[in-house]
This record gives sequence, structure tokens and C-alpha cells, in this order.
Amino acid sequence: RYVTPIASTRVIMGTNSTLRGFTTGNALHDKYIVEASQKYRIDPLLIYAQMHQESSFKINARSHKGASGLMQLMPATARRFGVTKIYDPKQNIDAGVRYMRWLLDYFEQDVVLALAGYNAGEGAVLRYGRQVPPFRETREYVRRIGARYNSISNPTTITAQTASAAEQKESRPLT
Repeated sequence: RYVTPIASTRVIMGTNSTLRGFTTGNALHDKYIVEASQKYRIDPLLIYAQMHQESSFKINARSHKGASGLMQLMPATARRFGVTKIYDPKQNIDAGVRYMRWLLDYFEQDVVLALAGYNAGEGAVLRYGRQVPPFRETREYVRRIGARYNSISNPTTITAQTASAAEQKESRPLT
């Protein structure tokens, strides 16, 4: 079974309405993230972490598989969610966040499965018994977003986990 890096696979949606000082480097894109996140009841920091992984906040990003824009939408997904201009930041972000909302609802608010579905497609998650598919790219995608989201949404969790891990290590002499 895949072990998730996300502190809780069930994120309380709608409790955070800002990026808490984090930025994509573009105030308008930050605004679109917050607006879409509020509209679709998703923590904007999760979307921020996801967009960082997807495109590194580059508006014209395009993957070798054809995913495009800030949220790296596949053309079929973009059409499914009404995008007419895939590189338009507002449309791209809104559709990406709406797709995440759809995935969260489909996978009963399980963030790990929603992220896996965003990366590999919801069909792949279903084919593998509603688990993260055994694809290195998808597992790394979920791990990286989970780690980033944990560190920015609750930095004390990371500190506590690090301290706990350090206490469990054997003491070794320095020389």
C-alpha cells in the first residue's frame, strides 16, 4: 500500500481563504487561485502547491504529453471544463481547481487519490482499486505536493515530525 506524505488525506476545505504570504510571483495569478479555491471550496495552499509542481508558475508551460498552462491541463480536460483558451490564466486556473473539486468529490474528499487522479487520470486510480497507481511519476507527484502542502500549511507539523525522527535515530559518536 502506498504511504502518503500528506499529514491528513482529508483536507478541511474552505478553511483558508488566502495564500498566507506565499506567491506565484504574479499578483493576478495569486488572486485567481484564491478566487477559484473559494468558489470550489479547496484550500488555496493546496492549489498553490499543486501549481508549483505542475508548471513552476510558468504561464506557457507545456509538457511532453501535451498538458498546458499553469495547471497543466490536458486538452480533453480543458474542453471538459469549458476552457476555450488553455493559456489564459483565469480559465486555466479555474478549470484546474474545478477539476480538483470534481476529483475530491469523486474520491470522497481523499486528497491523495484526487492528486493521483489529476496526474494519472481518474481511470488509472480506479484501475488500481482506488489506490495511487504504481507509476513512479504519479507517486512522486503526490509525494512532492504533499510535502510542499504540509510544510506551507502547517510548518509546525514538519518541525514536530523532524524532531520526532531525530529522537528515534541512534546516537553516534562525533569522532
